[in-house]
Amino acid sequence: MKNSTLPSFYGILEIQHYIKGRIRVKIESLKNDDKKADELKMNLLKLNGIKEVAINSLLGTILVKFDETIIEPVILIGVLLNFLGLEEEAFEKKNGRMSFVLKDILEAMDMTLYNKTKGILDIKTTIALFFLIYGVKKIKQNPIMPNGVNMLWWAYNIMTKGGK
Repeated sequence: MKNSTLPSFYGILEIQHYIKGRIRVKIESLKNDDKKADELKMNLLKLNGIKEVAINSLLGTILVKFDETIIEPVILIGVLLNFLGLEEEAFEKKNGRMSFVLKDILEAMDMTLYNKTKGILDIKTTIALFFLIYGVKKIKQNPIMPNGVNMLWWAYNIMTKGGK
């Protein structure tokens, strides 16, 4: 099995290196937590097929030497997630950093527009009005479907359903 085919969960459990019978994993929750590291080491060494476990809690890395005929690397990763209680965190839907930045920018623009127009407009209404005006203009210029009609439909949806 190649390193690239093993599951890696950014910021939670990341495969740093893998060769047959040896895997190094970075686990953020192990950083500076000697108690958790010792408990994990004890639990792993109880498993059949685990030969050696070395944990660096300063870096949050774990090196496991194991017998691949007894335990597969994918199973070992699942065991690590289970022992550390990281399954839910690893598989939950996450938004990228950029989505948070864009959301903050849109909220700032919305507040600025609202304040500048003294409460008359907000971003959602402005976009709906743009689509409405542009749609009517397109229908007058070229009454071929769907351009102008789509704009009207988007404006209607934004105004009546809040864009949902």
